[in-house]
Amino acid sequence: ERVAELALGCAFLPRDTVYLAAGDVGSRELLDEATLRQKAGLPGTLMDHATLLGSFGFDREAAIVSPGSAEADPLSLCHALLRVAAGRGARLIRDEAVAFDSTANTASVQLGCGRTIEAGHVVLATGYVMPDCVTSDLHRVASSWALATLPQAPEALWPGPALVWEASEDYVYCRTTIDGRIIIGGEDEDSDDPQHRKELGPEKTKALLGKLRALVPGAAPTVGHAWSGAFGQTVDGLPLIGRVPGYPRMLAAYGYGGNGITFSFLASRIIGALIGGAEAPWFSHFALDRPDPARL
Repeated sequence: ERVAELALGCAFLPRDTVYLAAGDVGSRELLDEATLRQKAGLPGTLMDHATLLGSFGFDREAAIVSPGSAEADPLSLCHALLRVAAGRGARLIRDEAVAFDSTANTASVQLGCGRTIEAGHVVLATGYVMPDCVTSDLHRVASSWALATLPQAPEALWPGPALVWEASEDYVYCRTTIDGRIIIGGEDEDSDDPQHRKELGPEKTKALLGKLRALVPGAAPTVGHAWSGAFGQTVDGLPLIGRVPGYPRMLAAYGYGGNGITFSFLASRIIGALIGGAEAPWFSHFALDRPDPARL
């Protein structure tokens, strides 16, 4: 709705999601998941093996097929949102933030050029790299790999074109592109070493191609592009959203893991409420200084 309302040119397309049985998660576990989703008012259909195979061609025990997802060009979407923000009076400053400070009444950001920005509040959302003023015993940086095949024959692609991901901890996800490529990713590892990530590239690409063959036997296992990246996550699976301890006018949002679309929306609501002076008991579940549950 917001993309249409603001006329954001970002190749936004509605998609269904196919959540596949994988690993230790079979039809019984997916039935439990589907029941919980139904109780929460979330739409979706549990497909058995025969229905799934006939509808999408995936040879898995079961799957939950849900509406309401989408795909978009993230770079175009970001640029479009920034244009809207600038049109509403936001100032975009291109510089490096080198230091942060906060008092009871104001927050400040020191820039590499020597200037300082002062504001009523500062919100930190800098991806997986945290500034020195933000610390958490729960935060970890992991690595992930992905590839895009060469354009496939139309008959090799599943209908939808739905977004696909596996219901397992060591999952893969995949989708198709407008020009008929398959993008598949996963093979995550708890490592934030860029050189190690680069060295593992060929091995991870080979592993992803093997998983593509198993999931979509009719697809040609080609590589048009292959890449890797890092992302922040937490040991308890919940994001870090809220006030920065020791900096009363600074707030932060980190550790989304693989749930950035959901957790970023949650962060916008929590941080907006905190800036507005509202509190809720459940905000503490996402606090930056919450205890490690493994140590309780």
